[in-house]
Amino acid sequence: MRHSRQLNEDARNIAVITGSALVAAVATLALVNGAPVSRSHPVPAASPWPESYTLKQPLAGTNQLYGSVRTRDGAVHRGFLRWDRNEGSWGDLLDVSKLDRGFRGLSGIRFGHVDRIRPVGSSQAIFHLRSGQMIGMEGESTDLGLGMRSLVVTGAKGDPTTLEWREIRRVDFEAAPRHVRPAAGRLYGTLSTGRGAEFTGYITWDVDEIHSTDFLDGEADGRDYQIPFGAISEIEQYGPVGAHVTLHTGERITLFGTNDVDRSNRGITVSDPGLGQVKVPWDYLGSVRFHGARRDQSRSDFDGGRPLRGTVITTSGDELSGDIRWDRDEYSSWEMLNGTSAGIEFDVEFSRIERIVKNGTGSTVILRDGRAYDLEGSNDVDSGNRDILVTAGGSEYVVEWENFRELRLDR
Repeated sequence: MRHSRQLNEDARNIAVITGSALVAAVATLALVNGAPVSRSHPVPAASPWPESYTLKQPLAGTNQLYGSVRTRDGAVHRGFLRWDRNEGSWGDLLDVSKLDRGFRGLSGIRFGHVDRIRPVGSSQAIFHLRSGQMIGMEGESTDLGLGMRSLVVTGAKGDPTTLEWREIRRVDFEAAPRHVRPAAGRLYGTLSTGRGAEFTGYITWDVDEIHSTDFLDGEADGRDYQIPFGAISEIEQYGPVGAHVTLHTGERITLFGTNDVDRSNRGITVSDPGLGQVKVPWDYLGSVRFHGARRDQSRSDFDGGRPLRGTVITTSGDELSGDIRWDRDEYSSWEMLNGTSAGIEFDVEFSRIERIVKNGTGSTVILRDGRAYDLEGSNDVDSGNRDILVTAGGSEYVVEWENFRELRLDR
């Protein structure tokens, strides 16, 4: 949308969260084991095409954030969570920095690894992980702190409560009860870049829209359109100025004029279960095809992390095996390796990495599922790396980047 209309979009998306309570009871009647649901969804009068949309949305609660929030006035709110507007799945990434031994390092962690978050002050929090590890975090962007764009808790009856950071005492995460279903589906699909790379997972559009009832905004032939994502089959980039939108019904329209559908889009992220997260700028986007997941990623897929262990091979052929501290600050499997490739931002969870091999300008990162990416642009993967530490038998060995050749991580 035009940036001057950003506040209107924010208000409407929040209104959709509230309004979803009105249709939750109807949708629940059609749910069997989280099977996809189709329903007619009215649209604003300003959108004459078509008069209503049919939403297809898998309403299983398995993949969606769930927990209880205790507020400073003693209240407890329990239900599905929408964090900072753009995170709602266990595999979504919290953009945070780790506070460790006086060192502040960009980290990031997927929600599924976290048991509890306790806010401390205006921008920091104590994270209790499922592994038992407890660590301080500081917010990057708006994910923690006073800049957080609210936490919405939607209860079993579809009743949403919107909370600000200053109101939260603690957040306890848990898997959603089997009998409880969300009022909206989490967006899932396959993103294809202009160069043919593909990433499949939970989609966040324009760093904002995550649910089937959120709207894609655009203009065509002098008219405003507000299309719920649950009605959309595919969005294809149409240069810097627009997007082709195909509905599940087969109808197609080209939209212009908003940051949902042009170069001012803030990026599309994919929470890829086998990787971590990628963020694709508009200019590198080919298309996004929305579809259901073969298997929903659940909270049980995350363990809270474990120490990094593996073997470092030096340029001289020496092999050092033991506990790994990468770039002097990453030492747990839940942590993220950062880099870029062909305009795409990568946050790769170390638990998903099999090998890291230094190349001419950066590193080739080989995932456990066989995919490989040449990454650069970060001290995690290039000459800015601050050494790899290997601890074995009570001794610590320092491998400088210039002497590093390869890391092979244990499972």
